[in-house]
Amino acid sequence: MTGQNEHPWLTFDCYDTLVRYSESKAAALAAMVRGKGGDEGAVNTAQASFEASERELQLGPFQPLNAVLRASLHHALDAASLAGTAADEDAMIDAVRTAEPFPDVVDALRDLKRDHRLAILSNSEPDIIRHTTVRLGVAFDAVVLAYHARCYKPDVGMFRTLLERTGAVPADITHIAQSFYHDMRTAKDVGIGRRIWVNRYGRDGDPAYTPDVELSDLSGVRNALAT
Repeated sequence: MTGQNEHPWLTFDCYDTLVRYSESKAAALAAMVRGKGGDEGAVNTAQASFEASERELQLGPFQPLNAVLRASLHHALDAASLAGTAADEDAMIDAVRTAEPFPDVVDALRDLKRDHRLAILSNSEPDIIRHTTVRLGVAFDAVVLAYHARCYKPDVGMFRTLLERTGAVPADITHIAQSFYHDMRTAKDVGIGRRIWVNRYGRDGDPAYTPDVELSDLSGVRNALAT
């Protein structure tokens, strides 16, 4: 019988792969803008500014996710000519903490946990991700965060920290993620053995980084691993 410490590693991106990160942030931001009297144009302006700011800040000098989210929120509200408050910041952090799992996720993770070691590789920090892991309903064997690596995906440092924490050889890992930008490219560059793209949003991939498997959700992972 194979012991748990001999089971193969499955590593997962968390946000927009396992939980509705972008949807939860967007809903919170839209509610704020409308609550301050903004129209749909202001909502759209704020959303675009938030996304651009979050990505830009994550490429700069490291700061934890809560700081990135707070700064991005103020950039977004400024772009819509609206003022932000500390309560707004807290509401945005709470939206990330309480982002719900996609409906296929919990059952898939519980099934895969039977004969795999599971890890999260996330652009997050401990005080945020701990709320998420409770909702996911399984005990992860490793949780590797931007907070630990002091950088954000797609930086290769995230994957190097994952390898250090798990002690795994890159070729022995299967990485499962939704984002080409954050995960699929770097996973290939560092030699991850197998990459499963969970294309939840029907997006186009990058032919130079074609994944080993493309799925619409996690329900197909078990069958994909058997092929």
